[in-house]
Amino acid sequence: MRMRKKKNLVPRMERCGDFLIRDPYDRVGRWRELMPKAKELRLELGCGKGRFTAGTAAAEPDVLFIAVEMVPDAMVVAMERCVGAGLTNVYFVDANADQLPCFFAPGEVDRIYLNFSDPWPSNRHAKRRLTHGNFLRLYRQVLKMGGQIHFKTDNQPLFEFSVDEIPNFGFTLSEVTRNLHEHGPVGVMTDYEAKFYEQGLPINRLVATMIPWEEPFPATIKDLRERWLDTFAADVSEENLGKYVLAGGSYLWNIFSERLVPCLEGDTARKALEELPDETCYRFYKEYPPQDQPRIKAISMSEVSFLSDDLDWYLVDRDFTWTYVHTHEKDCGPYFCKIP
Repeated sequence: MRMRKKKNLVPRMERCGDFLIRDPYDRVGRWRELMPKAKELRLELGCGKGRFTAGTAAAEPDVLFIAVEMVPDAMVVAMERCVGAGLTNVYFVDANADQLPCFFAPGEVDRIYLNFSDPWPSNRHAKRRLTHGNFLRLYRQVLKMGGQIHFKTDNQPLFEFSVDEIPNFGFTLSEVTRNLHEHGPVGVMTDYEAKFYEQGLPINRLVATMIPWEEPFPATIKDLRERWLDTFAADVSEENLGKYVLAGGSYLWNIFSERLVPCLEGDTARKALEELPDETCYRFYKEYPPQDQPRIKAISMSEVSFLSDDLDWYLVDRDFTWTYVHTHEKDCGPYFCKIP
């Protein structure tokens, strides 16, 4: 549902200015300075008009709440609610959830609330779901061990997707229900939730608790290709991905040759690879591997010099922080890209 533009948005935002964090990138590791005696720091991703935000913050005044919202017309309503309630333990950030590791230090967050997130029903848009593995990896970067995700939705397909997806990324599930308010209202509701409850629609809810976990390296070329693109082409538009990478006859390395992603090229790329520590990395062929060679293989840096000059091959470290690409075309590459 498109949010209607609010009248006098700017002055209304300014009147709530004490609740808005304008420098989230400068707050890494320092959020509790906003409330030194807070027993926990919790995030709400997509707070909307703030009914849940204000209600939960009022019920737990010793908890510091940070509400993240990308739609100013919704956020200003949430801010005004908190101002009107006289709350002093809730602040707002105008940002996307993919920026969380830029705002919070590892282990700085105790709990994350995901309330009625956009379901992105098309499989093509699954990666935009806030319970997709790409976001779960980000949550792991800011949550403390044992920290939790509290997730509610009215969308049954999204809930079933989440029940399957979340445990694959180092979380255990509890309090799983597909009809939260079956025997009467439970907890603080969002505006959407109250509306759905009045209509008699069931609400799904679960709690996911973070446990120690090491992500396995992708075992299939399909999974490896998807994670490689998710990492190194994260900022490439769907239009350009379709045109330059996913179209027939295209190559993954076109994100570099078409200048869609910043990278080192040629001798500077080779030098960057040589300067990496001598540790295990993974070599993969998107297609056409040499005879009797697996498409994915863990290798040492010393083995790189023995790889074919006539084929496309890719190197990546276990954590996908860097990649090196050798192409079959003499005038393209090699390319080296490292994630900041």
